[in-house]
Amino acid sequence: MVGIVFCNELNTCPYIDKYLKILNQKEIPYEIIIWNRSGEKKQYPENFVVFNEKSDIFVPRWKKFGAFMRFRSFLKRTIKERHYDKLIMLSTVPAILCYKQLVKKYKGKYIFDFRDLSYERHGFFRKKVKNIAKRSFFTSLSSPGFAEKLELNKYVMAHNFRYNDLDNAIEELSIDTKPIQLLHIGITRGEEFNKRLADIFGNDNRFQVNIIGSGNDTETFKAYVKDIPNIQVKGTYNNEDKMKFICGASMLLYYYPGDYNCDSALANKYYDGMIYKKPLIGNINTYSGRRVEDKGLGISLDISDVNFADKVFTYITTLNKDSYLKAVKEEMIAVLEEDSVYLRRIEEFLDA
Repeated sequence: MVGIVFCNELNTCPYIDKYLKILNQKEIPYEIIIWNRSGEKKQYPENFVVFNEKSDIFVPRWKKFGAFMRFRSFLKRTIKERHYDKLIMLSTVPAILCYKQLVKKYKGKYIFDFRDLSYERHGFFRKKVKNIAKRSFFTSLSSPGFAEKLELNKYVMAHNFRYNDLDNAIEELSIDTKPIQLLHIGITRGEEFNKRLADIFGNDNRFQVNIIGSGNDTETFKAYVKDIPNIQVKGTYNNEDKMKFICGASMLLYYYPGDYNCDSALANKYYDGMIYKKPLIGNINTYSGRRVEDKGLGISLDISDVNFADKVFTYITTLNKDSYLKAVKEEMIAVLEEDSVYLRRIEEFLDA
């Protein structure tokens, strides 16, 4: 029996699909330990082990401490009682919460799937993370930018896309420039960032800006843009609508702030841009932004640039479609080659 551990709900974990497909193909029994953080009553499959306690992801970390300690107790108890043969740890937090069990009882019997930085700036926390990586069967990173922060020389690249989405891939570049449709989709990058977007593009009739996703529709931000006709705000959306929103865009706002975590991250919007043929707008001060520019997948700027909107307009209205599509094809081939290594390593882990 394999235990898969994640400290949130599965709609925030699209990359689990790759594990489940291989487990199902090999007919290996597994259970998924998750945290229902919405607190809502839901029906789960029989092989789900669910911790039900509401915990708002947008409150300060110190307010979440008690809930995380209760999840820790639940997680450690579940692992002990279920006697899993192997574990798949999806992200850092659950791995840290059951640290001793993991590095002692399950040494060489778990995958450590690393997806984002949190407290690694602190030496004692970083030491534990490195120790977890060292004792894993293998450690995967969703961004090469994390390797330097963790001082890891040996890892497997785990790209943040779903193969199901490739089935719906768009082959041609289609851009509506009257007006240019800009889309931010996903969890909020923060109200101050959203306000900066409004300041840059608001009342500029060359653009229509749609800001969609959890935490974006705060009352204060909605009040901030209520008299700006070319900015639309929407909160939570269904994943089934994601493709529709993206396909209606001209460009995707993949502008991550240059904070400790986001500076090194490579998120699913990077792949959405390639799959649906939507050029990206990135932050030149981050790893993802520099990669966007280097691979020819869009334009990356500093958000303090007074000519931000003009540069975006010039980029998209003068874009060479053939060059862009060639760049996307080359990067997607490289991504799929790296991901094939990741899938092969998962199979080796399950067969060991």
